[in-house]
Amino acid sequence: AAAMRRTGAGPAAERFYVEHVEADAVHEQVVRREVIGGLLADEPHLEPDVAFGADATVHLENRLASHLLKAWRNGRSALRQRQG
Repeated sequence: AAAMRRTGAGPAAERFYVEHVEADAVHEQVVRREVIGGLLADEPHLEPDVAFGADATVHLENRLASHLLKAWRNGRSALRQRQG
């Protein structure tokens, strides 16, 4: 929301962003409790795989965030450039 205010996107954009952040938080809890919780209740042997997947996701998200921020701080695109 602060970024929307800084860029002058307007109140509608700010409300839209806030609403989606809140919805994402709710969806995360639904996935954790109902989807993953239900899966592990039915198939507890999958717990190591679920834990690995969660850890891998966090690792990759952190690498992506680091890459994006480094590129942006250096004033360049974070997208790969075509070679040749």
